[in-house]
Amino acid sequence: MKFLIQTINKKIVHDFSFTLLESIRFNNWANQSEEIKFKLSDVPKYIKNYIPIGSVEFVSQYLLDNYDVKIKPINIPEELLDVKFTGRCVFNGTEKDIILGEKKFIKSNDKIKTFTEITDNTPIGHYQISDIIKIKSEWRAFVFKSKLVGLQNYSGDFTAFPNIEKINNMIVEYKSQPIAFTLDVAIKEDDNDTVVIECHNFFSCGLYGFADHNILPYMFSQSFYEILRKNSKNLT
Repeated sequence: MKFLIQTINKKIVHDFSFTLLESIRFNNWANQSEEIKFKLSDVPKYIKNYIPIGSVEFVSQYLLDNYDVKIKPINIPEELLDVKFTGRCVFNGTEKDIILGEKKFIKSNDKIKTFTEITDNTPIGHYQISDIIKIKSEWRAFVFKSKLVGLQNYSGDFTAFPNIEKINNMIVEYKSQPIAFTLDVAIKEDDNDTVVIECHNFFSCGLYGFADHNILPYMFSQSFYEILRKNSKNLT
């Protein structure tokens, strides 16, 4: 494995980059026969056979320049749009489905980390449209090979713990899931229900303390190559 780790002004700034470096050091110490290598760079290099680690913009640019791959957000996948998982009305639509005067929580289905707002007015595009709920606590679940491997609080009351059985049910129900991904869930204020917020492919996502050094490099690596297999027409 070879990682290309983003720096900004020649400094590492992302929590997942720091943690990955610790994981690389651990794996290189534990497994002397196969060294994991890395390079640091302020910009995505125009070279293949590296696994880019950095911001959404950094990774997206690397994929576009080297493999002509554009990644779309997962948001809440179709399999989890059932109200038993969302705890609210969530659906996919366009700007035509948004009613003026009825504000919704709206995310772009076209491009990662672009349009995310509570609004009743959007540009032309494809969106995931959600009722607004009051949230007590938010947690990030880490999933690798269909198994829950980590769970970290990232917002709100850390003592309001999510329903693990329900998270595992979400993982089982998400049949089209990537090999590695994050599953964000929330605890609702009104009934303490655990509900899905969104899913992400395993890149450019905060770890919030998750640091399983045995598997972290493989989560990044296998997620990246799966994205290439599913999207790229230029793998040679």
